[in-house]
Amino acid sequence: MLFIGSVCAIIASGFVYRNFRESCSLMIDRVLCDTKFTLIAIRETIYDLINVKNNKNDCSTQTGRVAIVTGGSRGIGIEVVKTFLQLDMEVIIACRTPSAGEKAILQIRESGVNTGQAKVYKLDNASLESVKQFAAEIKKDYTQIHILVNNAGVMFCPYAETVDGFEQQWGVNYLSHFLLTALLLPLLKAGGLPQQSSRIVNVTSCAHLLGKINFNDINNKRKFITGYAYAQSKLAQETFTKRLQSLLQEKQYNVQVYSVHPGVVFTELFTHTYVWKFKSFFQCFFKTPKQGAISIAYAAVNKAVENLGGIYINNCRPSQVHPDALNLSIQNKLLELSLQQVQLNDFFQHVQ
Repeated sequence: MLFIGSVCAIIASGFVYRNFRESCSLMIDRVLCDTKFTLIAIRETIYDLINVKNNKNDCSTQTGRVAIVTGGSRGIGIEVVKTFLQLDMEVIIACRTPSAGEKAILQIRESGVNTGQAKVYKLDNASLESVKQFAAEIKKDYTQIHILVNNAGVMFCPYAETVDGFEQQWGVNYLSHFLLTALLLPLLKAGGLPQQSSRIVNVTSCAHLLGKINFNDINNKRKFITGYAYAQSKLAQETFTKRLQSLLQEKQYNVQVYSVHPGVVFTELFTHTYVWKFKSFFQCFFKTPKQGAISIAYAAVNKAVENLGGIYINNCRPSQVHPDALNLSIQNKLLELSLQQVQLNDFFQHVQ
């Protein structure tokens, strides 16, 4: 019995030691991740301040054009919606809570914006079935769409999965928009003209520069660090932007796709960070949602970037991207995985 007890004690000690080592390793990795994000945020904030003169969107009215903005009921999204309405567009707010979308429209109208038309449709980016239902409703009510802004997102969340079993930052930020774009591509194609293409705008982040797509464990369950999971989702958006632009060119569709870093913008996305605890301080340095919306609107409507699809826009200027986003092998691997996850045989299968 003494021998058995000793063996059990040794085994238990081994488990404790291994767990201690794993905990220390995870803690160190989290500290390194936080440090990297802090440094890149400082760099980008300085960049925003230096390039404030470039962050502007001079554009003529866009009467007759139809735009969809996911996550358009709050934060940067509501400012994008407001900008589009000021340009006399018809804007569809796609959001999880329709009452929040209606409240956003009322807020915009009360601010003095009387041009354009606004509607609200339900879309929960944490559910692929909701994405399908939303796309079906849009196809029932519209024959053309001219602008799709994939803006809805979450950031630095504790580990959780969407209803389809995907880590929520991957599912909400990237995968749901991948499927939505594929489903709405027929309407975008119908709305594009040689002299004025339809446009897809993927709202990404400078965080993609810290990303690495973990194809062996896309949910990062074995070693979850929320910052890296967020960066992975944004790198996926950037990589998809590059691959989709190439495919659209091959098909000779009058559709362009852009990615945009709106800047380091103070919104509720920071709820899960130390920034939110000291928001009075950080608000002084970060962009406002209105300032963050400028580059998104620029990518969506400005003539200066017509036929320049595939670029990554930061403060209304092309900027450098993560090398992985330019790697054709990684692009194809991501495309294949994404098609499998949303259960599509081909990205263009819904286009007649």
